[in-house]
Amino acid sequence: MRNEHGFTLLEMLVVLLIAGLMSTLSIAWLDSGKAPVQQALERLAGASRQQAELALHGGEIRGLRWNGSRPEFVRRVAERWQVEPVDFADWPATLQADWPASREPRLVFTPSGVARSATLNWHWPEGTQRWQWSSAGQLHRAPL
Repeated sequence: MRNEHGFTLLEMLVVLLIAGLMSTLSIAWLDSGKAPVQQALERLAGASRQQAELALHGGEIRGLRWNGSRPEFVRRVAERWQVEPVDFADWPATLQADWPASREPRLVFTPSGVARSATLNWHWPEGTQRWQWSSAGQLHRAPL
């Protein structure tokens, strides 16, 4: 009987599988602080595009404003701004806008596009993201 040394292919595959799982879990754990902010910004960007489309195709005037703790979408009804219910799930408390809270929207969507070009900055402890809306209604995002 020969005395063999080494590992079988199955043993090596199991070790590689465990190492891969541990790497994936550690990366997810290290990135968990940024994930809620990025997800909130993605949801807001999608909802903003949807509001722009609703204004364009519905012939309405809609806007985005900051209420001091979270963004709100509004719609112009009878010369007043009415809040539109859009669920942002859990808005991270650390994610803030760079403009003050106001009853007037910072960004206004019209049937012909964005009323005026606007730059919006979003701040959180680990970073900043700039949104630039062109008058044609295109959103360009860039980290700062």
